[in-house]
Amino acid sequence: MPAGSIVVAALAIGVVVGGGWLSWRRPTVLLAVALASLAVRPQLFFGGPAVGYEWGPHHTLLLLALVVNALRYGIRRSINWPLLALIAAFALALVAGDLHARLTWPFMAMSLAILALPWCFTSVVLEPGSRRAYALVIALAPLLSVAIGALMALAGIRAGFPHYDRLEGATGNAAAFAILAFAGFVVALHELSRPGRPFAGALAVVNLALVILSGTRMAIAASGVFLIAYLVLSETLRERLLAHRARTATGIAVVVAALLWYWPILEARLFEAGRDLETVAIDDVGLNLSGRDDVWKFYFEEFKFSPLFGRGMGAGFVAAADWIPWARKTPHNEYLHLLVNVGVVGFVLFAAAIFVWYRNLVRVASDNDRNFLIALLPAIGLFAITEDILVFPTGLALFAYLGVLLTKRSAEASARARRPRRRRSRSAVGAQPGGVIRPIPGDGRP
Repeated sequence: MPAGSIVVAALAIGVVVGGGWLSWRRPTVLLAVALASLAVRPQLFFGGPAVGYEWGPHHTLLLLALVVNALRYGIRRSINWPLLALIAAFALALVAGDLHARLTWPFMAMSLAILALPWCFTSVVLEPGSRRAYALVIALAPLLSVAIGALMALAGIRAGFPHYDRLEGATGNAAAFAILAFAGFVVALHELSRPGRPFAGALAVVNLALVILSGTRMAIAASGVFLIAYLVLSETLRERLLAHRARTATGIAVVVAALLWYWPILEARLFEAGRDLETVAIDDVGLNLSGRDDVWKFYFEEFKFSPLFGRGMGAGFVAAADWIPWARKTPHNEYLHLLVNVGVVGFVLFAAAIFVWYRNLVRVASDNDRNFLIALLPAIGLFAITEDILVFPTGLALFAYLGVLLTKRSAEASARARRPRRRRSRSAVGAQPGGVIRPIPGDGRP
């Protein structure tokens, strides 16, 4: 073997060993790198399918990071209802559904894994005290995507930046970028309600502006719903915004300026008449769904082939492979996507499981985090009407943050579990006058 090859192999082995050691010593690093990788679609560099929903390096890195954290810090004992519901719906579709002819076992397994991964974050105990670091990575990821996308355009790696007057960064898709920017916005805004987060306010403003510049209408609407709901629910956030009136006013001015600057393009996308609205009669102008209405009709017909148990996990990816000209051949509606995959029975099981999972998450969260979770739910529900928020890898950033919210409580629970229990003899229990037994703190007996 040539000496150069030996050196390269030794360096590669050293990088792998060093990365493995660092990941084990500091699981925060591996998960942070995985979250940062959401800013880029690897296919733009290395080639491969451009659909954006296949299992990729993002999923592998995140799964590996979760495994390392689970080995180091453990798994929560609460039942992961969404995972159980997905497995049950998958099995029911196999047994009783009308499976789509294009589906194969590996593809169905991949589709199941993609839908299962988001729900794993709240089942794994993440490194205690890592919340600030993870929140910063998630809030910076959209800016990182924009910077890398600009560099790629300058280097000639990828033309058309921004693409079709819509900002998409290095994700290769404006909708995927909008999901990432939405996650950065809600995370940064929530971190602003906590002390010692000087970066949060500016990043919330920038990410909201990026959501607008993505031109993704439902992302903008979801951001507005979250902002209003969170302002109503969180007294802490209102106090912090009022305490820094100058910064708040500047942030509002930046967002309004971004909206006014981008409004002509956004207005053109909102209405069927296109850009030249002045030449079209008002009766000819209608809401533009960008072809989603036709896509929804197609997938609704697919759903009717097997309404109870679905067409099989992954059918939402392949049913329109020969019909939709776009790279992303999905229903562009997460509710319809699940109905096509697993039918009404699987959909009801999964929806009920998500409700129980989210209710438990709200129940164990702190008061401040509870307001955030309540405000987030309608925003995500609205977002899912026109976007694949569970399918795009960029959506995993938001689910990772939901897992981060539980790190403090997990650390306290782990500390209690590790604390040795002292056995006390009955004679150690002091009796009070009148024969009343004096309780021992923490003993649990009268």
